[in-house]
Amino acid sequence: MKTPSFLCPAFGFLALLALVTPAGAQTTGTIRGTVTDPSGAVIPGAKVAAVLGGTYVTRNTQTDQDGDFVFPALAVGHYTVVVDAEGFKEFQQHDVELSIGRVVVINAKLELGPLAQVVTAEATAPLIETTSTQLGAVVNDRAVAQLPLNARDTYQLLQLQPGVQSQVGSDLFYGSDRAGVVSVNGGRGRSNNYTVNGGEANDLFVNLPAVQPSPDTIEEFRVLTNTFDAEFGRNSDAVVNVVTKSGSNNFHGNFYEFFRNKNLNSRGFFDTEKPDFKQNQFGGTLGGPIKKDSSFFFLSYEGRRIHQGISSNTVTVPSAAERLGDFSGDPNPGFTGTLNDDNFASVLNSRPGCAAAVAGSGGAVDAGGNIVAGTAYADLFPGNVIPSQCFDATAADLMTQFVPLANLGGTLYQAVPLQRVREDQGTARFDQKIGDHQQFNAYYYFTDGFRAKPFARFQAGGASLPGFGDLTNERFQQLNLTHTWVINASTVNELRFAYFREGQGRFLYPQRTGRVQDSCATVPADQCFSDPDPANKSLGITPGLGADREGVPFIDVSGGFSIGNNLEGELPQFGNTFQWADSFSKVVGKHSLKFGGTSARSGSTRPCILTSTATTRFSAAGGMTLASASLILIPANWSVKVSSPTTCSG
Repeated sequence: MKTPSFLCPAFGFLALLALVTPAGAQTTGTIRGTVTDPSGAVIPGAKVAAVLGGTYVTRNTQTDQDGDFVFPALAVGHYTVVVDAEGFKEFQQHDVELSIGRVVVINAKLELGPLAQVVTAEATAPLIETTSTQLGAVVNDRAVAQLPLNARDTYQLLQLQPGVQSQVGSDLFYGSDRAGVVSVNGGRGRSNNYTVNGGEANDLFVNLPAVQPSPDTIEEFRVLTNTFDAEFGRNSDAVVNVVTKSGSNNFHGNFYEFFRNKNLNSRGFFDTEKPDFKQNQFGGTLGGPIKKDSSFFFLSYEGRRIHQGISSNTVTVPSAAERLGDFSGDPNPGFTGTLNDDNFASVLNSRPGCAAAVAGSGGAVDAGGNIVAGTAYADLFPGNVIPSQCFDATAADLMTQFVPLANLGGTLYQAVPLQRVREDQGTARFDQKIGDHQQFNAYYYFTDGFRAKPFARFQAGGASLPGFGDLTNERFQQLNLTHTWVINASTVNELRFAYFREGQGRFLYPQRTGRVQDSCATVPADQCFSDPDPANKSLGITPGLGADREGVPFIDVSGGFSIGNNLEGELPQFGNTFQWADSFSKVVGKHSLKFGGTSARSGSTRPCILTSTATTRFSAAGGMTLASASLILIPANWSVKVSSPTTCSG
C-alpha cells in the first residue's frame, strides 16, 4: 500500500517526540476480546467490526490464531460490535459504551447456524477494571445532563470522586472560588492538569482550569487520581481530561435558559441582609451532518449573567463618638503609654489649634503652650478625649468618605455589596472521515468574560470595607487539530496540534482610580498625602503614574479595618501555548504497545503596572486605641511602593 505523502513526516515527528516528554492526554479507548465456538474453542480468522453510533464510522479487523481481536485508539462513544465467521450465526453486541482510557472486553461466543441469523447480546459494564492500574472515574454525558449543577459548571462533578475535595468558599488563594479548583488526595488545588480533547487547557499563571466547556457540549470527562500511565505528566495531582460532543448523521440540538434568584435563599448567619442574587444562563447547541457518513459539525453558545451579593468580613470601625475624638465610652482602660517621639510632638504642634485645644481641655503642655515628648497620653488627652483640632486632615477626610458607621452593635460593620459577572462562550467542532483509514477533527473554544468584584482580595491584599473592588476582563481560546490514521488493524497513529491563548488585558484593575492627591474630598490636592511645605513634596506619595494608574493608597489599621486599592496592584497578563503531540499504538499478539511524546512551547507577557502606589499600616501608639491612632494618624509601620509600568517576561 502506498503511504500518503502528507503523512510521512508524522513518523519522523513521532521518533523525535518519543525521546522528549510523556505523551499527550488520552482521548480514546480500546475494545478487545476473544471469539469462541459453543465448545469454547477459539475461532481464528473471524471478521470483527466496531461501528460507532450516530456517525456509523466503522473499524474492521480479524481474529488471530488465538481467536483474539483488538481495536486500539477508538474514539469514545457507544459502539456496536459485529462478529462474522463461516458456519456460525452473526454475533452483535449493541450499546457498548467506550470511555476515555478504558479497555472494554467483548468475548463473543458464536452459535452454529447460517450467517443470515443474528444473535444479539446485551452489553454490561464490568464492575472491576482489570486492564489498567490507574485510579479514577468517568463522568458521562448522562451524568452531566441529569445531575444537579448549581452554576452549570461541569467541574463541580469532580467532587463526586473519592479523594476529591472542593476548595470553593475557602478563599485560600486567587481562583479558589472556581469549581474546578479541587484538592485531590490532600494535594494543592493548583496542582491538577486539565485537558480538553487532549489539548492544553491550563491557566499559565496559576494553573487554574481555563477551558471549561458548557455541560451541553461534553461527551464525557475522566478524572485520574493516582497511578497514572506513563503518557501523563506535567502535574503531580489529578489529571482531568474532557472530550466534547461531535455531530452525527442526524441533526440534533437544544435551546435553554436557567434562572435563579434569592427568593429561596437564606440569609447568612453573619450577614446584615439577605445577599442579592440573580443568575441567568442561556444558550443552545446544534449538531448534524455536512455530508452523511463523512462530515459532521457541532456548534454551541452559552451566556451567563450574574448579579450576586458578596459577604464582607465583620470588621471593627470607630463608633460615632470616637469619630469625634471621644473615647470616654471605651470599655478598655484609659489611654496608656507615653508620647516619646519628638517628631510626632512637632507634628501635633503644627496642626492649627491642637496645642491650644489640649491646654483648654486640661491636657499637659509646657510653659510655652506646646506639646512635648515624654508626656503620658493620659495627661495629654484627659478623659480619653482627643480634640478635633489634633486630627490629621487627610485621615479625617478618608474616615468620613470611606469608613461607614457601625451597623452591628456599636463598633462592628458588615455588608453584602454586589458582584457582577458576564461571560459568553462559543465552541465549534468539525469531524471529517478521510477514506476508510483516516479521521480528521478540529475543535475551537472561545470564552470572553468580565467580572466586577466588590472586594479585591487577591493575595489577601485588598480592603476589608466595600468601595475598593476590582475589574477583570478575560478571554480564553483553544484550537485543537487531530489526525488519526489506522495504518492497519493492529496499528494506529494519532497526531495532534493544540494552540491555547489566554488574555487578561484588564486584570484586578481597581474600580476606584484617580491621582493619589485627588483621594481627599475636603483637603486641597496639594496637601492630600503631601507635605504642606512645597519644599518637601518628595515626602508625600506622588508616584506620577497618571489618574488611570493611581488611586487611594492601601491603608490597614491593625486589628480593625482596611481601605484603599489592593496593594498588589493591577496585573494584566497574556499567554500562549503551542503543543505538538503524537501517539503510536501497536498490538503484538496479546500485548498492546504505545509510544509517543509531547512538545510544548509556552510564553507569557505581564505588563507589571502597580496601580496601588502606596501601602500604610499603623497600630496603636503606646496604649492608645486603634481608632484614636487612625484619627490622629500615628504610623507604626509606613511603607511606600511606587512603580512605573514595566514588562516582565514570564
